[in-house]
Amino acid sequence: MNAPHPLHHPLHSAGPPVWDVTRAGGLGVLPADPGALEAFLPDLRSALAGVLVAAGGADLVFVGRSPEPLRAYLGGLLWGVGVPWRVSGLNVSLLNATLNAGQARTLRPLLAGAGLHPRELVSSGRRAALVDVVASGGTFAELHRALRGWAEQDGLGGRCVTRRVRLVGLLRGGYARPAAHRWNALPELRGVQARSVLTGAALWSWLAEEGEKVAPRFPADAWAAPPAGLPTREPERLAALAQARTLFLLGQRRGEREAMTAALNAAGGQRVAAVRALCGAWRGAAQPAGRAATGRLPTARRTLG
Repeated sequence: MNAPHPLHHPLHSAGPPVWDVTRAGGLGVLPADPGALEAFLPDLRSALAGVLVAAGGADLVFVGRSPEPLRAYLGGLLWGVGVPWRVSGLNVSLLNATLNAGQARTLRPLLAGAGLHPRELVSSGRRAALVDVVASGGTFAELHRALRGWAEQDGLGGRCVTRRVRLVGLLRGGYARPAAHRWNALPELRGVQARSVLTGAALWSWLAEEGEKVAPRFPADAWAAPPAGLPTREPERLAALAQARTLFLLGQRRGEREAMTAALNAAGGQRVAAVRALCGAWRGAAQPAGRAATGRLPTARRTLG
């Protein structure tokens, strides 16, 4: 089983163990053709650019399984590049969930593992952005409610969470404007800085509903006793691993980083200091890919890029 990543690792995740797609060793034989990527890569790039601009240099916490492709791609883009903000995953399943007091307490070690301990946020001065594919906003509402309750119990007051943990929701296109679907108007999110990133309907459906997932579902009733071993190697999960590995390797390519720079510029990234610094780091990198993560894309018939 792969050892947990440290918090500063771009593919660190709080939740059940999953395979380390930064290393070919241990992944085993993967499917040869992650075919969906070629169709979705331009929209995925644009969506990630919107996320980075909306986050404004805050630590990124990708919530649940839906944003897995974004995180794998970003992991490659950040490989070998020093940035002051952290990236982590919070693999919890909160669709249509309302947490009771016990479940909210059980969630706390997972929140802390993703860098969201309220006391640490206050003492370090760090800010975080929760990122998820959004429909109703219920997952964001439950997470903020749990974080505020934790902060209040620690004597910090809920406002420290409201000020320090913002939201970035990937919203399906087709609405007249982002505010047309008022997911961020929920009472639990009052006062929270929230931004929508519009995506195409096909990408949104692929991320939220149709795409294969690397991690297993991890609902609230499983948090008290998380699985100790890696998930089973069923065909859908192997396909997800192949996609994640491919996206990770693509993100290390010089041409892909140049394409991502263009996408960030189109999304207004030059107005964000953290984005300007990232683009400068890519330009200054002599080798886009770290030696330890080099590898051949798991596709035998065509090359993406």
